[in-house]
Amino acid sequence: MNYFKNARLSTKLFISLLFATFIIFITITFVTFSIVRDLTLNSQKEKASLLIDTINPTVSLSLFLGMNDIGDKLSPITQRNEVIALKISDAKGKIILNYRQYNGSETNDSISITENLMDPSTLKPIGSITLTYSGEEFTKTMNRFYTLYGWITISVLSILWLMMLWINRLLLPITLIAHKVRNFKPGEKISFDIPYTQREFAQIIHSFETMQESVIQYSHEIETINNNLQIKITEQTHKATHHLYYDTLTSLPNRIKLQEDLLEKPNNTVAILNIDDFKEINDFFGIDAGDWLLTQIARWLSEMKLKPYRIGGDEFAFRLKGESSHVEFQHEIELLLSLLSEKLFMISDETVHVRATVGIAIDSDKPLIHADVALNKARSAKLPYSVYDQSEGIEQQYQANIAMSAQIRQALIEHRIVCQYQPIVSCSSGKIEKFETLVRIQNEDGSLIPPYDFLPIAQKTKLYHHITQEVVYQACHLFAARHEQFSINLSSSDMLDLRTVTTIENILRQTGTANRVIFEILESEGIENFDEVASFISRMKELGVRFAIDDFGTGYSNFENILKLNVDILKIDGSLIKAINENPRNRIVVEAIIDFAHRIEIDTVAEFVASEEILQKVTDLGITYAQGFHTGKPLFLHQQLM
Repeated sequence: MNYFKNARLSTKLFISLLFATFIIFITITFVTFSIVRDLTLNSQKEKASLLIDTINPTVSLSLFLGMNDIGDKLSPITQRNEVIALKISDAKGKIILNYRQYNGSETNDSISITENLMDPSTLKPIGSITLTYSGEEFTKTMNRFYTLYGWITISVLSILWLMMLWINRLLLPITLIAHKVRNFKPGEKISFDIPYTQREFAQIIHSFETMQESVIQYSHEIETINNNLQIKITEQTHKATHHLYYDTLTSLPNRIKLQEDLLEKPNNTVAILNIDDFKEINDFFGIDAGDWLLTQIARWLSEMKLKPYRIGGDEFAFRLKGESSHVEFQHEIELLLSLLSEKLFMISDETVHVRATVGIAIDSDKPLIHADVALNKARSAKLPYSVYDQSEGIEQQYQANIAMSAQIRQALIEHRIVCQYQPIVSCSSGKIEKFETLVRIQNEDGSLIPPYDFLPIAQKTKLYHHITQEVVYQACHLFAARHEQFSINLSSSDMLDLRTVTTIENILRQTGTANRVIFEILESEGIENFDEVASFISRMKELGVRFAIDDFGTGYSNFENILKLNVDILKIDGSLIKAINENPRNRIVVEAIIDFAHRIEIDTVAEFVASEEILQKVTDLGITYAQGFHTGKPLFLHQQLM
């Protein structure tokens, strides 16, 4: 079936014609065969019946008269070649005559006819006669019929074959058209060379020619569209490439372009320039003015023939030119910084001085990283520029910071953030009345990492608040079963973090320790967002919490801020206490702090009390509490019931 569906049209026509002819031929043959056979058989039967009718009266009379010797009388019949056998029997079944030709044989085509012999007087049966008549004539007739139909079949098949050839010839134009169309290429025109033409093919050719004209027209239109698209794609590709490799604000090549340019050779000399305090410029003049300033700086750097790149918001980079030496490059940077400090830029009607810091990496396999390291070093040391020096180990310190950050995160997950508690004794009684909570990381081997090794890193990796929440949780749950007061260090960022504040408040309410906890504010950090910090203190004081200023005397706080914050305790910085006996200036500062505290009726705590002499001195000066290794080292505490 699939073959017929996929066959050529000429094949389908031939098969259809062959099938129809076969059905018609078989039908006609069957009908003709039936008619000829029946006519021939009937003719033979009529002949046999005539012979029986001829001898029937004679045989009947002979049987009636009792004459059994009737063979001679029937010899004209039996001697006929068509008669194969003749059998006569009486009414009792006695065979009177049984004639059979010696060379005669019955075949499928022979005819046997039996009739009754009648009594002439009574017309009752007195016997029967059976005549077997030869079918040879029938066979000859049928053989002639078969021969005739054999020739007819050959003629029909020949006619069908000729018709197949004629159909193929009639459909030849379709093949030629298909071949032409199959090899058609856009832009070319097909010419149909058909040997002869029928009206139908002429219509097909005309349709194809019309289609060709449309295709050619569409091809021209598509070609025009493609050309326009190609132009637009080229333009867009150029724009995308420019956008990818060039800064949209300053039109300078960007960081990606610099990185690709650095791949030209394994080691490169690069300088990164960072504009100092650019955030303050944005905050003061606005972002639009800051962008305008950046475009002026970019234009000025380009005029300096340094071929700058803009690699960040306020950062530019320069590569060593092929014809310059490292010394010349460094000198160019020095000259650039000197000229930049004298250059005036305009923002609206205001003139702005711009200063910058530069980090330089010389012949480095990681020039951007190393130049950035040098830049950070220069900014930390407040130098105009710095050259990367591998021996300083700054990059290794960065790796150590990354490792410590991962260690802090893992310690939080595995609950290895632990607390030790340092006693705070009363100078008047010498008894332990308070403890300061000190956080540690406990390694898997049980060793402890002190806070100054990981807290600065935690503050820069957004992990500090999680540590604070863990410390508050542990300390409050421990002292819920004890009677002492306890202090916990909070940074100003903790007090500004809504989630941390909410967590602290919930823990204080759950443990009921608000009236015994003291939150120590690190005065050495400075207090930004003063109003928000004051709001936090007021909120906690409503719960009964007390506040202390830690490291007071060396930071940024003043007496006015202490009054505004309404703190309860001043912890005098240990750098003043540990040299109080040797340095009169330290003693004067401490005395001033004590006098101020007494006047506003708040307690004081002396830190770094490392000896009996220092303890006696701070006691004599009137300090309320003492804390240090002499009065008690940090230790682990256990819950004890009150």
